[in-house]
Amino acid sequence: MAQQKSVVRRRNLPMSSAEGAWHALVLDVEQPARPALRVEAAGRGLLVLRHGTEIVLLASVADDRFGVAYATTGQHRPPVAPIRAAQAAAFGTADAGGVWRGRWAHHFAAALSGTADGPLHAGRWVIGGDVARPDGDAARHRTPVLLPHDRGWGDWFSGDRRRQILPLRPLANPEAGRVRAYRKQFREGMLPPVLLWWISGLDCPVVLDGHDRLVAAVAEDGLPPVLMLSLVDQHQVDVDTDTTVRRYATTAQTVRHQVSAGTPGAAEALAAVHRRLARDLRGVETGYGTTRAWPLRGGPATWHRLAEAHVPDWHTEISAADGA
Repeated sequence: MAQQKSVVRRRNLPMSSAEGAWHALVLDVEQPARPALRVEAAGRGLLVLRHGTEIVLLASVADDRFGVAYATTGQHRPPVAPIRAAQAAAFGTADAGGVWRGRWAHHFAAALSGTADGPLHAGRWVIGGDVARPDGDAARHRTPVLLPHDRGWGDWFSGDRRRQILPLRPLANPEAGRVRAYRKQFREGMLPPVLLWWISGLDCPVVLDGHDRLVAAVAEDGLPPVLMLSLVDQHQVDVDTDTTVRRYATTAQTVRHQVSAGTPGAAEALAAVHRRLARDLRGVETGYGTTRAWPLRGGPATWHRLAEAHVPDWHTEISAADGA
């Protein structure tokens, strides 16, 4: 049966702002129920990223949960059409308020909604302008650590884990013609963002679109502009919202008493408490959720057959390490 395109409603966060700042784009997706580009799980920490019938990545989470071994097959096809130089120029240059990132977020949302080859499925998603990990440590101002594109190890306890990005295909030579064009765009401040996709089973974002743009920024000794696509866990949003509001109410009550008592600086402190609530609520609503994984038909036996067929040397290596 042919894959369905996504049915999506969009809204910006915040809806409006006196500062004109853009925070994120929320996508409420009605369909499809199962996307073409999806994660499948075989139990015991065995994962597959597939695109239709093509296997894109295989992964095995360590028994001690210290990290994940992975191998890519080179079969990744970006679900976003190539971005032409004229389009990048029309979007202008990056700005401090995030309007530029917001425009690109809508571009990627439209592209993902208009294809049957992307990862969107029914649920709430977010495309955020800040690359912040689930623990809240913002990584947007830190140089990314590019994991090997073919096979490697994602260390969940290393000092670099909050900066790790996993490419899904081989990276081009920095002197390749297309990359050189992107390098010029980077120097001019109009390089389109790299679109990442947070996959919780890997505890790491993968490059959904923009491998050449990523190479271009790194080649210029710069930080690539990025946008992060993630599924939202509505239950966790509800829990975190309740916690945030309770914390705000307790703090605000204390500061209001100080305002009533005429404590110097208390009024300014209360205004800061209000601003923090707004920031915290935006962060809660756009926090990374658990990536949905569909059962892999045939379970672990199928996973091992796929690994043997697509990356036999890697499969032999991890099977020996696991004592399989």
